[in-house]
Amino acid sequence: MGRRAAVILLVVLLWPGLASSQSLDWSDLDRAIRDTVAAGDAPGAVVLVGQGDRVLYRKAIGSRALVPAVEPMTPDTIFDIASLTKPVVTAPAVMALVDAGKIDLDAPLGRYLKEFKAPRYAWLTVRRVLTHTAGFADVPPGDVVAKGFPEAMAALAATAWEPSPTAPFRYSDTGFIVLGELVRRVSGKPLDRFARERIFQPLSMRDTTFDPPAAWRARIAPTEQVNGTMLRGVVHDPNARLLKGVAGHAGAFSTVDDLGRFCRMLLNGGTLAGRHVLSATSVQAMFAPTAAGEATRALGWDMASGFSRPLGSFFPTGSVGHTGFTGTSIWMDPPSKTYVIILSNRVHPIGKGSAIELRRRVHAVVGAKLFVPDGEPVTTAVDAPVLGQAATGEAPSGRTRTGLDRLAAAGWAPLAGRSVGLATNQTGVDAQGRRGVDLMAAAGVFKLRALFSPEHGLDGTLDATVPNSVHGTTGLTVWSLYGSDRRPTPAMLRDLDVIVFDIQDVGVRFYTYLTTLVYIMEEAARRGVEVMVLDRPNPLTGRIVEGPVMDPDLRSFTAPHTIPVRTGMTMGEFARMVVAERKIPVKLSVVEMDGWERSMWFDQTGLPWVNPSPNIRSPLEALLYSGVGLLEATNLSVGRGTDTPFEVVGAPWITNPAGLADALNSLGLAGVLFQPVNFQPTASVYAGQMVGGVRLVVTDREAIRPVSVGLTLGRMLLDRYPAQFRPAAIQNLLVNRSTMWSFLRGDSLTRLQKWAEADRASFLQRRASYLIYK
Repeated sequence: MGRRAAVILLVVLLWPGLASSQSLDWSDLDRAIRDTVAAGDAPGAVVLVGQGDRVLYRKAIGSRALVPAVEPMTPDTIFDIASLTKPVVTAPAVMALVDAGKIDLDAPLGRYLKEFKAPRYAWLTVRRVLTHTAGFADVPPGDVVAKGFPEAMAALAATAWEPSPTAPFRYSDTGFIVLGELVRRVSGKPLDRFARERIFQPLSMRDTTFDPPAAWRARIAPTEQVNGTMLRGVVHDPNARLLKGVAGHAGAFSTVDDLGRFCRMLLNGGTLAGRHVLSATSVQAMFAPTAAGEATRALGWDMASGFSRPLGSFFPTGSVGHTGFTGTSIWMDPPSKTYVIILSNRVHPIGKGSAIELRRRVHAVVGAKLFVPDGEPVTTAVDAPVLGQAATGEAPSGRTRTGLDRLAAAGWAPLAGRSVGLATNQTGVDAQGRRGVDLMAAAGVFKLRALFSPEHGLDGTLDATVPNSVHGTTGLTVWSLYGSDRRPTPAMLRDLDVIVFDIQDVGVRFYTYLTTLVYIMEEAARRGVEVMVLDRPNPLTGRIVEGPVMDPDLRSFTAPHTIPVRTGMTMGEFARMVVAERKIPVKLSVVEMDGWERSMWFDQTGLPWVNPSPNIRSPLEALLYSGVGLLEATNLSVGRGTDTPFEVVGAPWITNPAGLADALNSLGLAGVLFQPVNFQPTASVYAGQMVGGVRLVVTDREAIRPVSVGLTLGRMLLDRYPAQFRPAAIQNLLVNRSTMWSFLRGDSLTRLQKWAEADRASFLQRRASYLIYK
């Protein structure tokens, strides 16, 4: 804890939830950039962190160019900012025209662009294009863009796409190309000229432009070689090049200082140094959240989506930002006026590299140093203790009948005469180990028409994306919900009356079978298809609930609903909660188990254990997965590629396994001991390398709290190996800001645990009305 905690104790609350930035040590940012360069992920980067009118960190590290000669990176390097053009140029240009009364965000796009006047576009508003919910293709056809404007607009409007008022979020370059032309037609000026006069010049953004002049070339970071020529001062995006470097989706060049001025303008409500650029109303509108399916967008900005989670998950709820393909990003927290700008040319020199880990680490450092949760963590003594004594009493042992067993025993009566789809995998077996798909295909009282498989496929053997296939016995199509589609499409649901869901879960929030169930229910509701869940035991009991409840805005494929890490619910109970709390209008039925009680572990049910996925091979590994699994997105091996996945944790840089084990054992964590170990994974992280680490030995499954164990292990590694361990990716699955900030700040383990369990009591109250079993 030491230095990190001491820094936070200097707190002076300038804004609620904001820690004092005075005298903070930003060396972790230096390390993040240097590690990125050393790994070959980018030749260099410039990072700026600001708060109001103060610059907290501004540094250039690495190289601006590697070929044909190495050039040092400098703070005034000019970068191709790629898709940052969307929120920095195009969106504010549109909003400036809104301020001028020339554009109405909720008017049909056809009011301004004649190509979209047809009745089928009547629902298509400017706002929907700004939030990527217009249904446009992600990238337009190159031959269409090559026509130039205005000719290209007619072709874009006629391009084969299906405009729909229910179009989900779909990130679209096409839509912002359209918006760039919208600015030109409404203002009478090309986008670059309008932006220069209305945005760049008023803000003194002297190094920001489209199609930069030759005199700037020496300061421009090159991107990659195209047709034998290194792009330097020529836009990287091919469609922007076809549009002669000026487009609404990409094409702008800028520096961290210019972008810092732009951020300060927005965070000041549309003005900077007495110069008015946008109205406060327009700025507020740009920061207002818009739900877009699983994503949350603002006007031109991202808030929570697959594109932004490595950034926004470390900033408070309500923050906004965007990324650019070349390795650029901006993220802002409006209440605290905090902003982070990362500019890199990660595509130099051969089009590879990555800015993902750099962004994650930079935002993790900034979030942990500048933001503290409001108030103090408060936990209530409910459920089993988090640390300490084991629960007393033995659970009953006996024979549990699953929903599948009970439905079969009833002669499949609820399905009689119906057209049925079955979502299942290798775990969908009855008490005798027979596959449910075979039983249902032979039932004879209903028509089994389609099969749906989750992650790992119908047989549970794949550790990659899963293609559609044909079932060998029945000849039915097996629709994969872990391939190009993760939601059932209308074609998949055609002619179905009901989807039966029969998959064994492991009782952990980030296990993706939960999300697959949610997606099935949502899409079934849209098509009037019923959903029937054949319930199965939670293998980790239904009594113990552990770990932080996810932040609602961080929903993803591994974070389906606001529940803790260790759920304490069956699939049927979870389905009931999600349908009620998200108001999904689906007709849901749950075929309940009998002979199962909340205190029962899987081995007390009498049911056959079937591995639910390739690396969870026992109930013990399912238990440890709930905690150790949090660590697997970091630079640790969690035992994949060994005989004991999730029972061992290690890395080549853990040079003293015995010391690590002793330090962990000295904490006296309930229900677990740590043994030093060396192992060599044959697959996954560190495949073929000898690594040092610890083996987790469960001594009391009632007492152990695996989430606490996983966080404690991570914190111990951060304290002992701060230069090697990269913990920021824990947030991928933790998805709880308060707990992650506490972890990264180096709070005491007691305080960290309090944050992790702060919302447990309220969750248990929510959960109570959806429980089926005692």
